[in-house]
Amino acid sequence: MSRSLRIGLAVSVIFVALLTMGLEISFAQKYSEFKGKVVSIDKKIVSVKDSKGMTMNFATGRKTQYAPNRRPAVGESVEVEYFMKKGTSVAYQIKIKAEQ
Repeated sequence: MSRSLRIGLAVSVIFVALLTMGLEISFAQKYSEFKGKVVSIDKKIVSVKDSKGMTMNFATGRKTQYAPNRRPAVGESVEVEYFMKKGTSVAYQIKIKAEQ
């Protein structure tokens, strides 16, 4: 095997390894949590107000998971796990908390 072929092969292997590591890092999403009561809900947006009075709107869709397996009602306490996508808070999971 010629020297230039070996160098080219080594560079290709290194490139593929770096590309794979870069893709893993870029697909990692940072999730945050927000707790409060549902103040409004429609087909694609759930608005939640926390105990300090701050309200956040969360985009929901077919990939949003609900626990238990239903959408929350206005006034229910929830815990929303979300991530940011293009400046929008996207709900990954909405857990409905039992009233105490």
